[in-house]
This record gives sequence, structure tokens and C-alpha cells, in this order.
Amino acid sequence: MSTLANKEGEADASTKDAIPVATFIEDIDGFMKKEGSAEAALEKLQRLYQAFKFIEQRLSQKKRKLKIKLPEIQKTHAALVAMEEQAQTGEPLISHYELAQSVYAKAKINVHENDKVCLWLGANVMLEYPRKEAIELLTQQVSDCKTALATTIDDMGFLRDQVTTTEVNMARVFNWDVKDRRDKKEATEKGEPVDAD
Repeated sequence: MSTLANKEGEADASTKDAIPVATFIEDIDGFMKKEGSAEAALEKLQRLYQAFKFIEQRLSQKKRKLKIKLPEIQKTHAALVAMEEQAQTGEPLISHYELAQSVYAKAKINVHENDKVCLWLGANVMLEYPRKEAIELLTQQVSDCKTALATTIDDMGFLRDQVTTTEVNMARVFNWDVKDRRDKKEATEKGEPVDAD
């Protein structure tokens, strides 16, 4: 009857704690003295940037999966609620269901005689539930899926801030390196001694 959302990381756990925090470089001169060279600093920032892009890709995939699962769960929940309401009247439920893509059939379901439904859990597993228990389960699944989607969107916003901070830091290190090379070149042209750092 339904596809039930998997619990594969859809718990309310935020990945925000696992995302490294990019700190804005306030004192570029002090940072560069600590790092040693612009190449080393840029390499370090590039590794961080690549890690952020990998996390961003995983979060985008998770968001896409959740956006696909949520309507499926809601549709199944609505169908079970309609079945329950029709069972209260004591009449069979007349329904159109999808046999294949764009192919529908009409069915007469004696919902007042039997309160069992089967939910497809995935991985070739289907379980039979009493209708009320299935409705409660799907209600919880809808709630969990919405929470996971909101958390993922929030994590993506936090990650976007970290990516932006890292990009700005990389630009600042690059600009510092260009300025430093220009200053050293001008100093050698004037015959002044050049600092080795």
C-alpha cells in the first residue's frame, strides 16, 4: 500500500556539529606569519573548502531524498485516513488507484470488514498493521520527515556561511601574497634588503 520513510539518518540529528567552523581572518599579517607561506595557507584553506563542498553535496542529496519521500508518506497517510473515515460509515470505499504510470483502475475496498493494511517498508519488506496503528506510524513519519527536512535546510544555510567565510579568507590570503610579492619586488628594485618571511 505504501512506501514508508527509512530511518537512515533521518533522525533529528543535525550535522551542524560535524561541520568545521571557518573563522574569519581578522589579522591577515599575523595569520600569514603563523602559517609561514601563502602556498601553505592557501593549501590549508583549499582542503577546508573541499571538505565543505563534500558536505554540501551530501546535504543536497539528503534534502532531495526527503523531498521525494515526504509527499509519498503524506499521500499514504491521507489514503489511510480516508479508509478509516469510510469504515466508520460502514460502507465500502470506492477508489481509483494507479496500476502503472498513467494507468488507473477502479476498486471497491471493504474497509468496514477488515482493519488491516500493509505498509511497504522497502528492501522487499512489507508489514501488516492495524489501520489505526498504521495511521499513527505514518503521522510520526510525516513529522519526522518534516523535521529532518527543516534541519537539513538549516544545516545547508550554516554550511553556506562557512563556505563564504572560507572563500573570503582564500581571497584575502591571495591578495596578501600579491601585495607581499609586489612590495618585495619594489624593495629589490630600490636595492633595499628584503625580509625572508
